[in-house]
Amino acid sequence: MVKAAHTLKRARHTRTAVAAATASALLLAGCAARTGAPSASRAYAEGGTFQLAVPSDVPSFDPYASNAGSTRMLFLAYLAYDSLVSQADDGSFQSGLADTWHTAPTRTTFTLHQGVTCSDGTKLTARQVAYDLNYVGNPKNLTPYYGQYTPNVPYTATGNDTANTVTVTTRTPFAFTLETLGNIPIVCGKGMAHRGLLTSGSDGTGPFVVDHADQTSYTLKVREGYSWGPKGASTSAPGTPATLVVNEVPNFTTAASQVLAGQLDAAQVTGSDAQRLKAAGVAHADVPYQKSALTFNERSNRVTSDVRVRKALVQALNFDSIAKVVGGSVTDRPRGLRAGTPLTCDGANAKAAFPPYSPKKAGELLDSAGWIKGSDGIRRRDGKPLNVTVYYPTEDPGVELIQAFWKNIGVETTLHVATAQEAEAMYSQGTGNFDISYGGYVLPLPIALAPYISGAAPPAGLNFAHIENPDYDRFEKQASRTAGDASCALWAKAEQSLMNRADFVPLSNAKTRLFTSSDAKAEINSFRIPIPTSLRLYK
Repeated sequence: MVKAAHTLKRARHTRTAVAAATASALLLAGCAARTGAPSASRAYAEGGTFQLAVPSDVPSFDPYASNAGSTRMLFLAYLAYDSLVSQADDGSFQSGLADTWHTAPTRTTFTLHQGVTCSDGTKLTARQVAYDLNYVGNPKNLTPYYGQYTPNVPYTATGNDTANTVTVTTRTPFAFTLETLGNIPIVCGKGMAHRGLLTSGSDGTGPFVVDHADQTSYTLKVREGYSWGPKGASTSAPGTPATLVVNEVPNFTTAASQVLAGQLDAAQVTGSDAQRLKAAGVAHADVPYQKSALTFNERSNRVTSDVRVRKALVQALNFDSIAKVVGGSVTDRPRGLRAGTPLTCDGANAKAAFPPYSPKKAGELLDSAGWIKGSDGIRRRDGKPLNVTVYYPTEDPGVELIQAFWKNIGVETTLHVATAQEAEAMYSQGTGNFDISYGGYVLPLPIALAPYISGAAPPAGLNFAHIENPDYDRFEKQASRTAGDASCALWAKAEQSLMNRADFVPLSNAKTRLFTSSDAKAEINSFRIPIPTSLRLYK
């Protein structure tokens, strides 16, 4: 899917196996709002081919491969592979491979749907599901799900083929088993035994099976008799395509033109091309994500290790202006630390954490920290000018506006487009001459963000900005080992403490949009872009 947030790639950390942990890994929460959908009175097409565009290549259809399209398969995997549960737009859980489930602080049991088969006709077993869940939780296997969508406490999955149940047991209480392991796409036995088959094929229980692959596309065929999708969704629903072709179309202008011409049935499009499609009344499904944020480097030798400097830099910013410049009408000011609809543990309040825009008060904070403005308008302390270096991944009008706001209070700003090598070194080795990292984290679960803003610094950990917030550490530790609503209350306190101390500052949220032609329909949600059983074709 589109790397819609202009963000620095998170390095592949082989020791901890966060193989696909990228700041722009658009892991969106919630079902999409849909605008301009075809009329309900239109007749569905029988069979037909659904043409779906993706903006980058997918070198493998193996969902557990670390190189499977740089997180692309995190969103396409569900075309061929089902998960135990899925989430509705209100955050509630729906059946998938599991008909029912029971959760407790340290144990979750899933009862599988009877009659689920793999694409080769073999029965899916509970032991196979358990094997897969244990596989993705092993850091040595370097799956893109490890760390983001596996529990952050030790766990074991066991399968009982007689009872048709899968039980996940965690060493300590854990609140997000359904949100993490419940959403892992399950690969069947043959595919796990012969992983090479998944490069150009598939072996899952999903509604489609890979039939053919070449260098720029995958052709999938619908599975007859499939009836265990979310809430029992099936491929017998009217309008379900008989064939799905996933095409690599890296140019948004080309993709937009092909949607308008009916050559593509669905494509993610951003920027001016998205505005062109919207103006033409093209139907689209939306999901919010965090587009931009500031992470301050708190290493002891950086000026941003001083909380007064951080808070001054934040109060000198007009958040509404930044959001407008970054993305126009599709961006707005964040409500919390993370973005998504629905959002797991949505309790932190960004607006309460950051005081109103005030260059005067920002200047007073810098005065208190010893940074005094000279006759040339530049602040200095002990003769040294106050200069901050911002690392960012690509051209973005937001950073230039931030530079202007900070110049207004006497702070010099050096903008640096970080290369892939610099980003790799920064996140995996802890190097880099930066004070602030600019980019959005689009991770829907609080546990997914935690390694980047707490704990050990690289190379021992992922805390690249050397953030040490005792309140966050205390609440995060308690929340990670607490189940139920009490866990969310603790996560809210943890995330609030990060914003209150200006360690991490969300600046703007935006929307990812999947546009569909006049003869098609598709929905998207947190993991599925598109939701496989939502695909429809019209006459």
